[in-house]
Amino acid sequence: MSIPYRLLASALFLAVVTACTSHADEAKSPPPAEEGFVSIFDGKTLDGWWPHTGVPTFHVGGKWEVVDGVIVGQQFPPDKGGFLATKKKYDNFVIRFEVNMDYPSDSGVFLRMGEDGKSHQVTLDNRPDGQFGKIYLPWTQSMVHESPDGIKSFKQKEWNKGEIRIEGEPSRIRFWLNGDLVTDFQHTAETTKGVPDSGYIGLQVHPTVENMKHFDEGNKVRYRNIRIREIKPGEKVE
Repeated sequence: MSIPYRLLASALFLAVVTACTSHADEAKSPPPAEEGFVSIFDGKTLDGWWPHTGVPTFHVGGKWEVVDGVIVGQQFPPDKGGFLATKKKYDNFVIRFEVNMDYPSDSGVFLRMGEDGKSHQVTLDNRPDGQFGKIYLPWTQSMVHESPDGIKSFKQKEWNKGEIRIEGEPSRIRFWLNGDLVTDFQHTAETTKGVPDSGYIGLQVHPTVENMKHFDEGNKVRYRNIRIREIKPGEKVE
């Protein structure tokens, strides 16, 4: 039995449109669920996040917004930076995210962040002499671990995959950048002194300090696909 040409053409057209629509929807969809992980950014709003204003005044500022499904941060007013933090507190967890940064720009992920900002920072310093994966403790011990080779794993003008694990007290902090383990640091009671054992997760836009090139005017940092898995007491995550 022959199929009329017009009917066949219509069927082929419908198949092509359906396939294209399917691929378009697939591109807009979030990545597949990972066992035990939950998203902490809905891709549309900053619900569940807040501008952390309990830190020293010099670090209160910056601008955070959601643009095309991405958290975008930049200095605002000029040379002023600040923090965007989760409203929920965490202690032991694995956080995964994607980050895209203009050059130069200066950011980081802050772990167990207290009401006054004391925390563990995993640096994302995309600037001259900057480091990816340095462990810096603001307003307590300052730098406790350097990572001069971390920048080798960072891809300029692309989305980069990051994973940070913090567990124990004194905590062990590990940081993978695009699959490379660039940081594996075990705290001691002395190096972690004064830092809370539970707190917010924070993202940073660094203010300009002593005319260092933390940002060029208009440069931005971008985060997306932020998800977390809390580690239960006694649980081992490898």
